[in-house]
Amino acid sequence: MDWLLVITLFLAFFYLGLTIALSLFPAPSALAESSKLRVAVLIAMRNEENFIGDCLAALEKQTYPAGLYDVFVLNDGSTDHSPMIARQFAHRNANFHLIEIKDHYAGLRGKMNVLAQGLQKIDHPLVLITDADCVVSQTWIERMTRYFSPEVGMVGGFTSLFPFGKLMITQPEHSFFARIQALDWAYLQAMAALNSNAGKPISILGNNFAFRLEAYRQVGGFERIGFSVTEDFALMEAIRKQTQWKIIHTIDPLNAVYSHPLPDFKSFFQQRLRWIAGGKKMRPWGYFVTLFSAVTHLTTLIALFFNFTYWAVWLAPTFLMAADFFVLFAALKKLNLRQLLKYFPGFEMFYFFYLIVFSVLSAAPLKVEWKGRRHS
Repeated sequence: MDWLLVITLFLAFFYLGLTIALSLFPAPSALAESSKLRVAVLIAMRNEENFIGDCLAALEKQTYPAGLYDVFVLNDGSTDHSPMIARQFAHRNANFHLIEIKDHYAGLRGKMNVLAQGLQKIDHPLVLITDADCVVSQTWIERMTRYFSPEVGMVGGFTSLFPFGKLMITQPEHSFFARIQALDWAYLQAMAALNSNAGKPISILGNNFAFRLEAYRQVGGFERIGFSVTEDFALMEAIRKQTQWKIIHTIDPLNAVYSHPLPDFKSFFQQRLRWIAGGKKMRPWGYFVTLFSAVTHLTTLIALFFNFTYWAVWLAPTFLMAADFFVLFAALKKLNLRQLLKYFPGFEMFYFFYLIVFSVLSAAPLKVEWKGRRHS
């Protein structure tokens, strides 16, 4: 057994052990009752006529009292019929509002600019964020508010790329690539939740998260944070570094949302480049977890190439797959989406290679695209 194989087996075994160790930390629990604070739901919208109707229809049917939440649709220069659709909802719901975003503000661009302007117009204690192409669960607002115990300043929810529960989705996507993406998102969010449970939050998803307005203002808002293509991550890091608020990540079907998977690999590639660009400012623990995973997968691939016929070399990918399956099974069980596990072999091969590719690309300066606009 040569030195490469020994190193590979050690890394893979440690990878499995780290996953199991993180799973031992307790997950956050929801409060028995909601605090019934006033809530603002912010939705950045740019040319979403195919999806905004489903999004707002789900927000009409919330279990949270209509008098305690307002929905603000922030129109970012849409050139399709999405403003007209949003305006129809605003006409029939007194707590729905359409706000036109005109110019860049304080050097901000993209979604961060949109949300910053929207946040200037509210005074609600709690802010919930989702995207125009998402469909929230009927209990989304109420369940989100129940995670805000006195010490919690930010809550991340789960986003599924596969329909769950009783959501009414007009155009669900059922292709093989869509299911692979669904597993990929589930895995990444499950790992984010495990790290958050251990007191080391490393990411949050911008289409399903909430925060106290007090925490947002305490860090100076997006104006003080400065432009980032991943405004969700930038805000999380600011709250983590500059305040004493606790940040939690939940895997709970009652505050989960559905998001449409991307239609092709080009879109997927652009999305991940944006995530990488924004994630370059992550905490050292986040770098360790990401780099360790990439090195372990790369080393395993090299060891397989040189020792393909040796039985011991296959222990490494077995350890890796066992760890990933363990994480996915626990998350999908909570959401009653275990049927996705039959696509696990395809996801594992996909994840194995894209993790290595994107880890290499992360070292380069990146230009990314969001809603037809390019950002450095």
